[in-house]
Amino acid sequence: MIGGADVKMRFPVDVTRQNRCPVCKTDGPGRIPSATPRPESASLSFAVYATTKGAANPVVLGGDLFFGWDAGVCNSPKSLTSLGAAVRVLRTEARGPNEGTMGVQFCSTDCMRQFLNAAVDELERRGRAIEPKVRTARQRIKRRPES
Repeated sequence: MIGGADVKMRFPVDVTRQNRCPVCKTDGPGRIPSATPRPESASLSFAVYATTKGAANPVVLGGDLFFGWDAGVCNSPKSLTSLGAAVRVLRTEARGPNEGTMGVQFCSTDCMRQFLNAAVDELERRGRAIEPKVRTARQRIKRRPES
């Protein structure tokens, strides 16, 4: 239940040209403008890269999964970077050369849920750690006269 209503999603959710939240359909997430202030957003990011283990060895695929949170406000009016937090949740490497599949297995969906909940909890903990800066930045924006 989200917001008091059952949310029905069809999987996979195609976010190739995302411009709304895939759950509640709020406009904004997926097309984060470079200007601040902007909508607050949370994200899942996958980074995939190729590595070599020396000149004679073949290329091996690696990847990282990040959970992120963007407050949508800057610490300073001159800053170009929004306040936020990130957690590298998983780091993996393909088992051998020429493999393109990477994953993590759990013994049950309960353990998978615990893992994902713990990762979100860690992201929230990191976000709370910068909340005083975010609150100050949001207050500064509210006080700024409209152009």
